[in-house]
Amino acid sequence: MTDYENYDWSTFTLTFYYNAHITRVFRTWTTAAGLESFFIERCVFSDQRGDGRNITDSAKVGDNYLWQFRQAFDVEGQVTDVKDKKSFSFSFGHMQVDLAFKVVNDQTEVHLVQSQIPNTPEGQVMGHLNCRSCWIFFMTNLSSVLEHSTDLRDQNPEVVSSMEVGFRPLSQRS
Repeated sequence: MTDYENYDWSTFTLTFYYNAHITRVFRTWTTAAGLESFFIERCVFSDQRGDGRNITDSAKVGDNYLWQFRQAFDVEGQVTDVKDKKSFSFSFGHMQVDLAFKVVNDQTEVHLVQSQIPNTPEGQVMGHLNCRSCWIFFMTNLSSVLEHSTDLRDQNPEVVSSMEVGFRPLSQRS
């Protein structure tokens, strides 16, 4: 059992395995259509090397992104790394998410590390516990989408929210 006082709240790691070809899994994470199939409602990658208005379908290093979830929640960030069928990284608020892809026994392994989580009570709840729970849900949903073409996300986000997973910010607790 982990000692709470010595637990590292600044990072967490998840590893999932998918019965799908690495190319398909990688493209699901790095294209607007792929991300919209299991994770977010709407994805926009914009190429910042030009005038900032060039919308692209596939993530490239330096692109900004806008992710709009089914719930009233948007995230903006920047793609920090893309190596074909090897890695994909992006900023996530003040945090960083790094994904590594590899083939293991005819499955695709996706190794996710979220880091730079603030070591504050709010960071521990929202940045660590809530994000970890959400990533587990969305990575499980990716398996369902890839293997069964079934999207498990909330169909009525006003009533049920997989984004909160039972956690509320400290400022909203009574």
